[in-house]
Amino acid sequence: MRTRGNTLACVKKKPPRLVLGLGLSGLAAAVDGRFRTRGWDVVRAGTGDEAARVAFRYKAPVVVMAVEGDAESGVLACAKLVLGRPHARVVLVGPEDRRLAKFARLAGAVGYLPRDAGPAAIERAVMGN
Repeated sequence: MRTRGNTLACVKKKPPRLVLGLGLSGLAAAVDGRFRTRGWDVVRAGTGDEAARVAFRYKAPVVVMAVEGDAESGVLACAKLVLGRPHARVVLVGPEDRRLAKFARLAGAVGYLPRDAGPAAIERAVMGN
């Protein structure tokens, strides 16, 4: 709270924002619902490269996106996003592949999860647990 003269003015804290670039899958809907029930502002994007553009526009601190993209791979989109917004937490989701997981870490992602990991695993990766 801030004080103005003799009165107190309540300052509303903005909810955390998550950009979700997993397309229109059931996983995307489940993750969206899970974070919205916790008070997050969720912005949906179609693909990984679109998620990176939306994250820049909305200055989102957290991005969950697919490895597969239309114009570019999610790993490349992640690298560009982390270069432009170094404090952004990026979680990549894709097929179970050790090489992709390694490239995701090199690109600056905080996590790489297989598609079948589920919304709870994505939540843990986003929260840093």
